Amino acid sequence: MCADPDLLHFMAIGGSRSGKTFDHVRRIFIRAAKCHSRHLIVREKFNHVKTSVWLETIPKVLSMCFPDLRATPNKTDYYYTLANGSEVWVAGLDDKERTEKILGKEYSTIYFNECSQIKLASRNMALTRLAEKSDLKNMAYYDCNPPSKRHWTYWFWYKYFDPEAEVAVDSTQYQSILMNPGDNMENIDPEYIEKVLKKMPEKERMRFLEGLHTDSDDGLAYYEFDRERHVCEIDTEVLENLAGTKYHIGMDFNVDPMTATVGYYSKGTFFVIDEVFQNNSDTPRMCDELIRRGYAGAELFPDSTGKRRQTGGKTDFQELRDRGFSLQGTTNPYQVDRVNNLNRLLKNNKIIIAPGCKKLIKDLEMVSWKNNELDKKDDPMLTHISDAFGYWTWAKDNVIFGSRRSKTVQL
Repeated sequence: MCADPDLLHFMAIGGSRSGKTFDHVRRIFIRAAKCHSRHLIVREKFNHVKTSVWLETIPKVLSMCFPDLRATPNKTDYYYTLANGSEVWVAGLDDKERTEKILGKEYSTIYFNECSQIKLASRNMALTRLAEKSDLKNMAYYDCNPPSKRHWTYWFWYKYFDPEAEVAVDSTQYQSILMNPGDNMENIDPEYIEKVLKKMPEKERMRFLEGLHTDSDDGLAYYEFDRERHVCEIDTEVLENLAGTKYHIGMDFNVDPMTATVGYYSKGTFFVIDEVFQNNSDTPRMCDELIRRGYAGAELFPDSTGKRRQTGGKTDFQELRDRGFSLQGTTNPYQVDRVNNLNRLLKNNKIIIAPGCKKLIKDLEMVSWKNNELDKKDDPMLTHISDAFGYWTWAKDNVIFGSRRSKTVQL
């Protein structure tokens, strides 16, 4: 598999103690021994890669597989030098000064160890250094105990989709091998599987014993969203029947980003045909863009805070009215109620989203709960466009959850 000329990203995925790290480290030293070159083994935290790879795996690989290989460790900067001048470095992404020093070099191999702990932005940054010119074909290696299907590893190697760039990736460049503890029994105490892994709760057992991504995440906000069910090209006949009716727009007032979702509501179904996602924006700029796209005079369902927010001396609501938009009476639902309502509509297949609405699709797949609130810190670009959509769906089709009733705001 690794000989495939198109392969660039090779993932070893599977359960605990299956030999993934050992196998990748062995591959790296084989590559390093072939010609003068530089290689990097990276993990989220330096102390972790030092303890597991530098102090344990590399010495074991050298002892068992290459006892005659001249590999000299530099215990200050944490790299090995081979007789041909090749270097094998280990690093963590949590030490800014050290990371800048490491990423000032170019490599023929970069190995992302335990990449379920590595953020996609960090991986992308490190990947820019996979640029050394040597006699080797540059390669990126990865391993992980599979996390939930929300994680970027699942999207790249199972869906062949980059969730950050929001584009498909070439499946021939992303290949994987499944390695589970049962495949490495000669190196594992049998009691470890029987008394530890098999006794774990189902979610952990799937991950660490069976090497499977979990189907759900306890913190996922829009858990009813399914790309295969809810994202498709909207039928031309449907759009023709809706032609002439007013567009509906859900809007979230935020400076960075300011967002809007555009579409129709007909016979109990929401058809999302477009989205606007503007960084460092304001209401006049949003109005300009909506009008430019042909949505002048649309019915608008905004975040009710726009009654108070001001841009250029006018409230956002006043600005929208002055630009010809029709503002509908809106509500201030509890955040959890708005999310629950959207999940209800998704479950009942009352939402159809055009494939071009990539930001909304990403939000519905990635937004999660943290400390009883939607998480806006891990990725500050998330939550805003799904909020905009939520204001629209709540205004047109909501269920009051329990005795909690949201206050109607007169516009």
